[in-house]
Amino acid sequence: PFVVGDFIETGNYEGHIQTIGLRSVTVRTLDEQHIIIPSKEIFQNPIKNYNAGYARRITLNVGVSYGEDLEQVSEISKQALANIPEINKNRPILVQYNEFGDSSINFALRFWVKRSDPLYFHEVRSKVIVAIKKAYDANAIVIPFPIRTLDFGIKAGEALNEHLKTKAIE
Repeated sequence: PFVVGDFIETGNYEGHIQTIGLRSVTVRTLDEQHIIIPSKEIFQNPIKNYNAGYARRITLNVGVSYGEDLEQVSEISKQALANIPEINKNRPILVQYNEFGDSSINFALRFWVKRSDPLYFHEVRSKVIVAIKKAYDANAIVIPFPIRTLDFGIKAGEALNEHLKTKAIE
């Protein structure tokens, strides 16, 4: 299911095939580590061969503030990807809202890239993140920080400073 040079993922390992022997397969990881895997383990377990396909879809999870116009967010997100040459323009860019999160409305930004190898995949995903951030900054779209509520044992609506003043008087 693979040849020397292919990028595979099997078990807890992923990397480029360096050698294929009767008893083992040598894989070079993205960190330049050489892993020798017994052939039995590879052929008896599921394997992903990233070189078997010519394109790959990236799903990027993004969250925006509850105050945003979601139709505008969709359009600006798609426009931000329009100038990235590695994105396959023959396939649709999808913005699919999927949940009301704790601090944001979350969506999946799905698009196809022209090649499937992992280094290319990571480089394009990084470019897209930078492009999205710049587009959102330019259009005042907020990517919120997580919000945490601290409970100091006071009634809802009571200000903490007022509560502390009351406790200081007692």
